[in-house]
Amino acid sequence: MDVKQFVWKVLAAAVAAVTLTGATVGLASGTTPEKANRPAMEQFHPVVREAAANTRDLAVEYTVYRPADLDEIHGRLPVVVIGNGACRHLGNNELLATEMLVAAHGFVVVAVGAVDQPANGENGTPRPEVITDGITWVQRENDRKGSDLRDRLDLNRVAVAGHSCGGLEALVAGADPRVKSVASLNSGFFADGRYGYGRDELAKLHTPALFLDGGPSDVAHENSLANYDLATVPAVRATNPGAGHSGFWYGLRDGQVDAAMREEAVAVLVNWLDFTLNGNPVARDYFLGSCTLCSAPGWEVASKNFPVR
Repeated sequence: MDVKQFVWKVLAAAVAAVTLTGATVGLASGTTPEKANRPAMEQFHPVVREAAANTRDLAVEYTVYRPADLDEIHGRLPVVVIGNGACRHLGNNELLATEMLVAAHGFVVVAVGAVDQPANGENGTPRPEVITDGITWVQRENDRKGSDLRDRLDLNRVAVAGHSCGGLEALVAGADPRVKSVASLNSGFFADGRYGYGRDELAKLHTPALFLDGGPSDVAHENSLANYDLATVPAVRATNPGAGHSGFWYGLRDGQVDAAMREEAVAVLVNWLDFTLNGNPVARDYFLGSCTLCSAPGWEVASKNFPVR
């Protein structure tokens, strides 16, 4: 099977155990009420993983995850560009399972790093352009003749996200006017401006922001809390102390293998995207109002600056 393009038949049972469910303050441009009414968590598609074409002058190579049968999708697809932990810019194996599952729920995921780059111990420094260039690739591919994604992508529904160091890249990239939602995953700016970006960057955010962390054992926990407190945009903080720094993505709870932890984290991320990009009311209630996530075992949730519905 060609490693640059293959279809994974992902069973809905993989996430059926997760009943956690999660939209922007209003409907994003291009979203119809019909689209918003069916939660993303109720959709599940086989997924294609493939190399991003025609990256030429962009900062890095990208890997794309998308629903395999685009003809089954009604309307254009929302997009999320995701950065890696340790600011790895060559490969993207760390979040492979997460990105596949997010795409299965009806999103196009553009992941920093080449599709065929093996796992390695690369450690980089933040380069927010790897995220914003991912958005540029989305714009180009939506217009390119011969592209499977031509006229399939909704450029008004683009989110950025990243884990750890990649979260810093996403938070900086969140200032880009093309961005409609931000997710900081086990991340946050340091008080001392480490890596060249200080907490003053938070004032540049103009969209809803999610701050997800793994509790006191997560090295990013204090930064995540402080960044949430300083954010002036509508924001949600979601914490699960069992996850630590990487448990959400490797399926670990309190250091022990537990695939349900990854499923829960995927549900949080999918609902956040469904909330802030699709305007889904069920997804909104996952974080606000009745707050489904608030009653999920092990989770702590806070929110602010959202208008009362």
